[in-house]
Amino acid sequence: MEKSSKKRGQQERRKRVAARYYELRDRSERHFVSNFIQRLSNVREVRLWVIEWALLVLVVFLLAVVQIFWYRDSFETEAYVSGGDISEGVIGEINSMNPLYATTDAEKTLSKLLFANLVSLDRSGHLKPELAESVTTDESSKSWTVVLKERLKWSDGEPITADDIIFTFDLINDSSAKTMVSKNFSNVKIERLDARTVRFVLPSAYADFMESLEFPLVPKHVLGDTKPNLIYESKFSTEPVTSGPFVLNVLQTTNSTNSEKQTIYLTRNEHYFLRPAKLSSFTLRAYDDVDGIVSDLRDSKITATAALNRETAASLPDTIKRRTSALNGGVFAFLNLRSESGVMGKAGVRRAIQRGVNMATVRDGLDAQLKLDYPILPNQFEDLSFPEIPGYDIAEAKKLLEASGYSFDNDELVDKNGDRVTLKLAVQDRPVIRDSAERFARELRTLGFDVAMNKFDESSSASVDFFSAVIKPRDYDILFYEVDLGINVDPFVYYSSTQTGEKGWNFSEYSNSLVDDALLSARSTSRANLRKNKYETFLKYWLNDVPAIGIYRSSLDYYFAQNIDIYSENLQMADALDRFTDVRDWGSAKRRVNLTP
Repeated sequence: MEKSSKKRGQQERRKRVAARYYELRDRSERHFVSNFIQRLSNVREVRLWVIEWALLVLVVFLLAVVQIFWYRDSFETEAYVSGGDISEGVIGEINSMNPLYATTDAEKTLSKLLFANLVSLDRSGHLKPELAESVTTDESSKSWTVVLKERLKWSDGEPITADDIIFTFDLINDSSAKTMVSKNFSNVKIERLDARTVRFVLPSAYADFMESLEFPLVPKHVLGDTKPNLIYESKFSTEPVTSGPFVLNVLQTTNSTNSEKQTIYLTRNEHYFLRPAKLSSFTLRAYDDVDGIVSDLRDSKITATAALNRETAASLPDTIKRRTSALNGGVFAFLNLRSESGVMGKAGVRRAIQRGVNMATVRDGLDAQLKLDYPILPNQFEDLSFPEIPGYDIAEAKKLLEASGYSFDNDELVDKNGDRVTLKLAVQDRPVIRDSAERFARELRTLGFDVAMNKFDESSSASVDFFSAVIKPRDYDILFYEVDLGINVDPFVYYSSTQTGEKGWNFSEYSNSLVDDALLSARSTSRANLRKNKYETFLKYWLNDVPAIGIYRSSLDYYFAQNIDIYSENLQMADALDRFTDVRDWGSAKRRVNLTP
């Protein structure tokens, strides 16, 4: 009974739902017919109005699209992004990737890309800690404390510690290791304070010792069990564990008709302590000579090089750009006060050359900003007062020569025995240095001297012979030579009497006790006013005694393809390798990106 009643109730509900559905359907049909179908006839009456509105909407839409493309550049730009590769051509062979043995340009370039230093230059040209977190000294400038950054890692993931600093320092000091790092740590002691901290103790005060810390570290955990005299031949020289922005991927030896010998493929170092490089990879191609570099740069096989000068780069197409940057170095004519001829030992002769050589002629063709008059650069010491250089006066120069005991025979300078006065001029055989030296020699001949030039080619073994047979024994009257003036001012190494002799870098064999005192005092104090006074004293004597004559300031000519992004034009560099200071920002891959507000 109950089941029958329940069944009838369900049937009645279904009937009501069905009736409601049909009612709504009929109402919808009537509504559609009355409000759409029956009104279609009205379209003819309003068709112009509909068309006008449709056209207006279309015009607005098209204007919006045009505006988006028209103003696209205001909120988008093409920028260098992560990825891509730059390939640089370098001169020289890579025999070792150990940065302590880098000698060729190729090895030095590779070292800069693979290894970080304790300290390095920042973009403004000032020293800053790199692997180090801080470098501090006490009031005596004899004790220097170096603290490493936290969580530093080698490319194999092992930590960089104070032990690596001590290990590298000991290798540099070990004569059996025969490293090529030009740092003088004689009598300097090192102490380990903790896992990140060491202390250097100097035998005497040195205010600019921080500059001596600009050297790369090598890993103790890799090389610690290798005898110092076997470090060069170790596996590390071909499979280095690195600390810089890149790591070695593969080295390929190339047999090529255009003198390319090796190709080194580098990839981004994922353990680098700073922000990763924008480039995914960096390729170095090593050549025997510049001809191969010019050819491959022209054919886009490489995208950049620092190995060319303006003469060798003359045939490059307009798509290759040049960026010129001044460096903290320069070419000087060093006048040997103790030369075998004895001519340069006379102050009057040196002053005669200073007055009688037209430096405007010697510097012909050089950029104006590369003029070099002093052994200290203006950017090395602010507010330094430079003495006035004596002007060109050939008549006064000849008087000085006559006052020095010489005479003229048909415009030829002769000594008291009537013999021709001959000067031996030694010069590095690079295009710009060689050309300047030849113009300097012509000026000397105009002054009455006979000049015998000895040129040497640095790309051959003759360069070693020249250094050992000519420079070390000071077998010249005048040496045209390019020297590094350093990050901070310190002419001590080139003009202190303690640096004379074949083991020193005083190429002029210059000796003046007042200069010695000024230079030693300047490098021993951190007091800016005292250092300023001492360097001004040195410059006064340097100009008067004429141990050397400045020729021109060193510079870097960097040639690169127009579609890559290299170092900043405002980057201040001490040497050519400092171009890699901002290598993390170099780029070759481009795409459009939104501008940030």
